[in-house]
Amino acid sequence: MDHDHTGQLIFCGDGQGCIYSVSMNSHTGALSRSHRHRSNGRRKSPVTTVQYRSFSLLAHGPVLLTCTQDGSLSFFSVALEIQGYLTLRCSLKLTPRIHSIRASFCPLLSLEKGEYIVSGSEDSNVYFYDLTRPKHTCVNKLQGHRFPVIGVAWNHGENLLASSDFYGIVIVWKRSKTT
Repeated sequence: MDHDHTGQLIFCGDGQGCIYSVSMNSHTGALSRSHRHRSNGRRKSPVTTVQYRSFSLLAHGPVLLTCTQDGSLSFFSVALEIQGYLTLRCSLKLTPRIHSIRASFCPLLSLEKGEYIVSGSEDSNVYFYDLTRPKHTCVNKLQGHRFPVIGVAWNHGENLLASSDFYGIVIVWKRSKTT
């Protein structure tokens, strides 16, 4: 789960593939479900990633990234004025997964061009995707793990990416400048 920049909306996913927008009253702490988005897939697959970002060039506003265990990666625009109503902007079908694999935004890369997402994979690689490309969305691959990569996380400056695999090995990747 994740929350918006005001702390008044919480976004969460469940084991059936549903994404919920939940409003929180900051004075009382009371929670109330605002909206529910169910994926169109026939099979229900657990949500493994829910990540909010306050601005995206592609959506011209706040966005939500979700990923499910069946490999469905979804990118939503968020209507804050309608208590977190989600509109699907684009989606990407990755290889179905056995493990709970996480994905993450690449905020600094996305400010330059495109809408970049990084994700672990069961083939022991870390993949970078540009959701603005209709074909050939994979733009880079990092190799170094021997087991399925289940977690990815950026540091605050986004010059370091940590990836972790199924057996607990963590690799910290340093972003190099390209000319």
